[in-house]
Amino acid sequence: MVAFAKEHVSLASNRILMILDSHYPPDIRVDKEINALIYAGFSVDLLCYRKQDQPIVEELRNGNFRILRTALVVNHFFLGLIDIANAVFFRNYFLQVELNKLQNPVNFVAVHAHDLPISNTAYRWAKKHGLPFLLDLHENYPEALGIWFSWRKNIFIKWKNAIFFNYSRWIKREREMVLAADYNIAVVDEMKDRLIKLHGVSNRKVLVVSNTEPKERNKSAPSTDRSTNRCKNIIYVGGIGPHRGLQTAISAMPEILRYNPSFKLIIVGPGNKDNLNYLKNLIRTLAVDQSVEFTGKVPLNDALAYMKNAFINIIPHLKNDHTDNTIPHKLFQIMDSDLPLMVSSCSPLKRIVESENCGVIFNAGDPADFAAKVIWADNNSEKLKDFALNGRRAVQEGKWNWERDSEVIINIYKKISGVNTNSQQSREARLQLTP
Repeated sequence: MVAFAKEHVSLASNRILMILDSHYPPDIRVDKEINALIYAGFSVDLLCYRKQDQPIVEELRNGNFRILRTALVVNHFFLGLIDIANAVFFRNYFLQVELNKLQNPVNFVAVHAHDLPISNTAYRWAKKHGLPFLLDLHENYPEALGIWFSWRKNIFIKWKNAIFFNYSRWIKREREMVLAADYNIAVVDEMKDRLIKLHGVSNRKVLVVSNTEPKERNKSAPSTDRSTNRCKNIIYVGGIGPHRGLQTAISAMPEILRYNPSFKLIIVGPGNKDNLNYLKNLIRTLAVDQSVEFTGKVPLNDALAYMKNAFINIIPHLKNDHTDNTIPHKLFQIMDSDLPLMVSSCSPLKRIVESENCGVIFNAGDPADFAAKVIWADNNSEKLKDFALNGRRAVQEGKWNWERDSEVIINIYKKISGVNTNSQQSREARLQLTP
């Protein structure tokens, strides 16, 4: 295997090592954190997997951001084998080999692991070299394991998940890791409260850095013209899986169509075969084939076009211990774009939308209430416009933006490193996301 570290030695005492057990790009959260840290004066090395045709080492931002990829190409099948080995031993030996190639590890100020599966590998390496360890929990992983795969049909996958990817194994691992970490990063207040109450983590060791968006990116975006509702499109943009609550939206369609047959549910995003088949079977059973459309994965601009032309954009997540402890990026994207919004009553979604009066809330998992709220929205177009304006105001003038959230992660790294970062740069320059 190629020893990339012999050619790429850490150069500064303000360099951070991030570890991601997936491919990069894309990852919205990782992108935002890296860019914020770089514009605050830090440098970042990101260790991740490699796809075909990706370089092993990619150096960007005048050396302030370097992507260090595995020598071997990691495809879907290979990733499954790595996941099994990691679940058995709670060690990612594949990435461990890559970590051991790094020269002068003490030049890093900290090790930053993205999510629970890679945590133990990153923690052991960090402590071996006397480095602070930060655990960035993108979601409630132990709870998610019982939900993500519930529609899968493959017997091998079911067997693998029952033995190695079950709640009892991973909740113990979560407890050990969050207590061992110097700092834990949660995406919502609910997740912070959960870690403190469930695992006894010190309040000072849990930071909240949410999945908000930079307001500078959309500062001059014009309001969407919704003076006429030519299209009665209910739009969902995102991944497709059991926890997303699309079964609720689909089950609500017969009642919505009885009210007005021009309504259509459009689902924009990717999903595996089992998840798609589950929803398509439900659609056939309810005889709403002509009123529900799957677009599959589309380019970002196309997804935005669907959202902008929607009668209403939905986030219909089921309510459970997974969805009650995370938050989707698209909530803040929709809010900042002055678009009509309807969310389920998952705790973080309800708390934010209710506090900012920026959307419609329906009872999670309740098709009848989903339908009732869509019908209410159709009869209250002016209120829907007010909600949309409130959402944009909450981002641009309030606290739901990355400019605010990024300061949390920047400040903790300033504390860890003691480095005097470049305070002469403007706030906007430090936080922009242009490579």
